[in-house]
This record gives sequence, C-alpha cells and structure tokens, in this order.
Amino acid sequence: MRHLVPCLLLLLSLYATAEETPLVGNAYSPPKIYSEKGQTLGILADIVRYADEVLEDERFDLQLYPWARAYNMAEHARAGIIGLSMTEERLGIFDYSEPVFYDEVIVVVRRGQAFPFEHIEDLRGRRVGIGLGGSFGEAFERAKREGSLVVVEDNGPTMRLRKLLAGRIDAALINPGRAGLLRALQQDAELASRADEFEVLPVPLLRDPNYLAFHKSLHRGATLRAFNEVIRRGYENGDIQRIIERYTDR
Repeated sequence: MRHLVPCLLLLLSLYATAEETPLVGNAYSPPKIYSEKGQTLGILADIVRYADEVLEDERFDLQLYPWARAYNMAEHARAGIIGLSMTEERLGIFDYSEPVFYDEVIVVVRRGQAFPFEHIEDLRGRRVGIGLGGSFGEAFERAKREGSLVVVEDNGPTMRLRKLLAGRIDAALINPGRAGLLRALQQDAELASRADEFEVLPVPLLRDPNYLAFHKSLHRGATLRAFNEVIRRGYENGDIQRIIERYTDR
C-alpha cells in the first residue's frame, strides 16, 4: 500500500498534464453528430472519443451547440470544431485536419416534383433548404454568392422536411445520406406517417469531406498531425468503419 499511493499520484499527474482541447460541433445533425438526453452522440462524436482514447498528450472536451453558434465560437478561436466543410474563405481562417468523415448530402423533394439533377447548376432558381450557417463546399458557396439558388436556412432537418411538405422550399438538403433522412423521419410522428410523400433524387449533391479544424491563431498544427495519424490508422484497421456502421446499418 505504501508503494501504491505514489504510483497512483504519478498516474494522476501524467493524466493531468494532458492538454484539454475544447471542441465544438453541431447539436443536431443525426446520425452524424447530435445531442440526445444530455448525451453527445453520433459518428463524429464517437470518432473524437476514439482519438481521445488513443492520443496520450491530448484530451478533447467536445460540446455541442446549434451549428451557427458552434461555428461562431470556432471562428473567434474559442474552440476547435469538428464536422467542418472546407471552402476557400475558411481556408484563410482555419487549419484543417485530413478528412475525418465523408458526408453524403442528398437532395430530397416532394414525390412527383422531381427534376433532373446532376450538378449544383441544376438547382438554379430553386428554393433550397439547409441548416442555419451550413455550407457544402466552394461550388455551393459560389452559387449562393452569385444568387443562382435561393438558400432557406432552418434549425434542423425535421423543420426542413416540414417546409418541404408545406411547399415553402423546393428541395431539402439532408445529410448524411439516407441514414440522415431516416433519422429525421423517425424523430417526428407526422413526418413518419407521410414518409412516402418524399423522394430522394438519384444523384447526391456531393460527398462532402468533414474535418477537424482550429483557428489559425491557435497554432494547433501538432494536435492536427497527431489526430491525422490516429484517423489514418483507424481507417486502415477498420475501427472507424465500425463506428460508422453502428449508426448507418440500421
């Protein structure tokens, strides 16, 4: 017992020296990342936990907020952010990891109102629903700036699908893929009862790489390099694929 106490104190001191890194993410983008009954859940949340367990010199403190608030915190260097898409503007603000997860963004319309879709240009003149503060890459941002599509923002996919049924938008962008659509339908009894009124266009908008990122002023290059190595190994040995399948094979 006399020798046990110093050993425990040493372990505690080593753990305490690991730097706690605040991270933020989207509180409502199931099954990718979301908050439910006080728990932080989803593919990206579990990948962060996986990295946290492997990394010796980092501890991640992940907190979820509405996306616009989470992005604002990251933009003002108050936390790193998980699940960030890459745009030209953001490249000037953030240092990025390698891709953590590829987020398939599907185009959902009311059944019987489908239209030919292969490229972002095919959304020209249509009202397109997305989450508040959302972005789906540089081509999407360029179309927004040029005014070639009308973006209608909301607080989540359930609200988006309700707007679609009410005719307030022409298309809803939902992610990740059909798993994201199914999850949104399951969360709302009315939407679930009207599930056959929705149609997914055959071609997705894109497979959007999602990243971990830090404001450049935080100088977290070492953290990103260590994180990248864990993510690469996790994909190579199948650990991360198993995390993804826990949420998508349902």
